[in-house]
Order: sequence, then structure tokens, then C-alpha cells
Amino acid sequence: MTEKVLGYILIAAGLMAIVYAVLNLFSVFYGKTQPVQLFNFSGISLDVAQLVPQNLPPEASGLIQEQPSGPQKTEILPANILNQSSNIFAHLLLMGFLASAGQKVASIGTSLVRPINVKLKKTDSP
Repeated sequence: MTEKVLGYILIAAGLMAIVYAVLNLFSVFYGKTQPVQLFNFSGISLDVAQLVPQNLPPEASGLIQEQPSGPQKTEILPANILNQSSNIFAHLLLMGFLASAGQKVASIGTSLVRPINVKLKKTDSP
């Protein structure tokens, strides 16, 4: 009888872990809570001055104006977009792991709760 009680406790714990993971993911995707902050990347930028060849003809060199502040960097992907998408993906993986662990715990609980039935074939011996 104690294995049945333990089984029901494990089923409840597994279901609570799954429900928590699902509700946490919904709150992250709807913006009510922040995902786990694992990544802090800098943005992806490109130096435009390096794309222009240095040995230009004299006619074209007047068209390119040098910036007095140094090389001009163009940001292709901002840091906040890169960090937010990476952190949401990491949070999704973490909650998926938590939900699968809850499924395993609930599976162990169901194997403890269900009865073990053994059916034997009875043969008549002469």
C-alpha cells in the first residue's frame, strides 16, 4: 500500500513540474517575466571602411569621405535582439528539460500505482 501512496505523490510532483514549465514558458513568451539571463553578447557590426578598396583611382577617391572620428561601424544585429533571442531559446531548452524530468517522475509514479496482473495458462495434464 505504501508504494501506491508514493506513486500518487510522484504522479502529482511530475504533473506539477510539467504545469510549472508550461506556465513559465507562457509568461516568458507574453513578456510578463524575463527569461533566464545566460548570454550577454555584444552586437554584430561591420566596418564599412574596410569594404572599400584602398587603391582607388583619383576620380573615385574624392567621392569617399573619411570620417574624422575614425572607422565607421554599421551595426547589423543589435545586442539586445541577439541576447533576447538567445536567452529565450536557452529558457525554452531549460523548461523542456524540466518538463521531460516531470514526465519521467510521473511515469515512475504510474508504474508504482498500477496493479501487476500475471495471467497464467493452465494446461490439463493427463
